[in-house]
Amino acid sequence: MESKSTKENQIHQIPAGLLLGDKRTEIFGCRTTKKTFFVTNGQTAHFNEICGKKKAQIFEQMLNDDAAIEDLKHLSQEEAIEKFAFCIYGAADHEADFCEEGELHKADNFICSNNCQCLKWKSKSITVDGIPLTAREIQIVTLMASDLADKQIASELNISESTLNTHKHNLFEKASVHSKSGLITKAINQKIIQ
Repeated sequence: MESKSTKENQIHQIPAGLLLGDKRTEIFGCRTTKKTFFVTNGQTAHFNEICGKKKAQIFEQMLNDDAAIEDLKHLSQEEAIEKFAFCIYGAADHEADFCEEGELHKADNFICSNNCQCLKWKSKSITVDGIPLTAREIQIVTLMASDLADKQIASELNISESTLNTHKHNLFEKASVHSKSGLITKAINQKIIQ
């Protein structure tokens, strides 16, 4: 169990690359415009200005994800890489997306939107306490956080309330919680819901 000071330290950590001298790189996106940016060494710029080596690593990761390639094939290569970076690395968090040496790290625990196709991409992994969530579980957590009643959530997802209850039970077990509020709190703390 994490101590209160550990949780407070996680909350108060600033994004990687934000301070002058911090050579790590953090990618982040604007949910409204879907534009992607990065920050390194205290400087922020649009994603299209990221160095070629870093962009190539993201492109390679995208090429290894058939579902992402299929979903992004209607975009130009530059637009596809930016969209992929937004969906996979778009959370502004303290865990750098590129280390000082320029090597790409693991994907962010980040949901760019409730209905984005990226939830089915191989490169995307949303977890709670390190345990992967299914796309349906992510939908349910998001709807639960919007404070809809169970009947409304079931209707929205076109499932029965008993099926919803099974999903909720599985979510509670994965998150080691016993209530909706416990699940939502954990989802916020682990940046599943932002």
